[in-house]
Amino acid sequence: MNQARVCVVAVELALAALSSLLAACDKPATDGAAPRDGAGAAAPAPAAIAAPGPATAPTAAPPAAGGSQRVAIVDAQGFGQPINAATLEIPAGWRADGGVSWQRADPCVNNQLRIAWVARAPDGRQAFEVMHPYSWQLQGRSVPMNPCPVLPFASARDFLQAVAQQRRAGARVLDYRDRPDVRADAEAKAPPPAAGVRRQIDAGELLVAYPAPDAGGEVQERFSTSVTFTEVQGTVMGGAGIVYAQRQLGGTPDAALGARIAASMQPDAQWLALMREAGQRAAEQHAGQQRQQIERWHAGEMARINAQGAADRAAIRAQTARDVAGIQAQTNANTQATNDRMHRRNLEGIGETNTYRDTSGNPVQSSIHGGSRVFQHPDGSYSSTNDPYARPPGATELKRVP
Repeated sequence: MNQARVCVVAVELALAALSSLLAACDKPATDGAAPRDGAGAAAPAPAAIAAPGPATAPTAAPPAAGGSQRVAIVDAQGFGQPINAATLEIPAGWRADGGVSWQRADPCVNNQLRIAWVARAPDGRQAFEVMHPYSWQLQGRSVPMNPCPVLPFASARDFLQAVAQQRRAGARVLDYRDRPDVRADAEAKAPPPAAGVRRQIDAGELLVAYPAPDAGGEVQERFSTSVTFTEVQGTVMGGAGIVYAQRQLGGTPDAALGARIAASMQPDAQWLALMREAGQRAAEQHAGQQRQQIERWHAGEMARINAQGAADRAAIRAQTARDVAGIQAQTNANTQATNDRMHRRNLEGIGETNTYRDTSGNPVQSSIHGGSRVFQHPDGSYSSTNDPYARPPGATELKRVP
């Protein structure tokens, strides 16, 4: 499987996981356990996680029995006309704002969907928020051709800490706990992984605290979600499902209330179908653009290889010509030197002389009858002798030219 196919498969898997997570709707904490002391390292969160959607008019049905009211999360722009994306039940008297928006220009198909919806108590001391899913490539396990962001979130805890710090800068972590019940539920509802694909699901909730921005006291806020990691040939995609945030001024959020609100969330079947269809079209469009990019890259690479090959062959031919010319020139030089040496020796034989080089490199002819040792004296004169012990003062013995 090549890199392009790995990227397409990863996008398709993440899209399927997104649909599954939207349909499943994770549940936050159901117990009211007291928070444990803890601390977590903050990580930079993608700005898209907390990007607010366009405000919509609050939608609410008359309060139902039990002091609750069913409200809708509206997608006002995604499919030509407003349509309910999901409904859920909130306490009677609470006010809901926000909805679904889309960022179609985001090259990571799974991150085009944006949900920014919040329900608030009349006194403003409690709120329950629904945020959109988010997908990324795991840092160190990514492929360049995948357009999804590369981030270091390797667990649900990593992701939730990043979300909390991005939304509530400086918040201190009170508690984190794994949610094996949510993980098991997500695993049960997820489709079987395709051949060659490994899947791992993690789930958890994070409790943080921070000063109330508009009133005295402290706010505690619980973030919860599940994250699905899919691995294809060593590359890993992370996909967080719906993120719930429940907060309360002056105390720990009521976990049972948050669980009831989350459990009541029902995605609209028509909207889910439209969302899946739009996502599939976007994935196919991206795959087509990717194929075109690969084809253009391949054509350019082949042209570069051909041009480099032609240049290499031309360089080889030029070097070969230079080598041949050098050999010919050396051969001619050797021939000429041999001819010159033979001519000189013929002349030396006729004149009964030998040739020497003086200290300046000039030729010096000396009769063979004067001796085989020739000296150059300081005054520039020369003398010859056969005396093997001769050492004229200041003289330099010259070497015979072969």
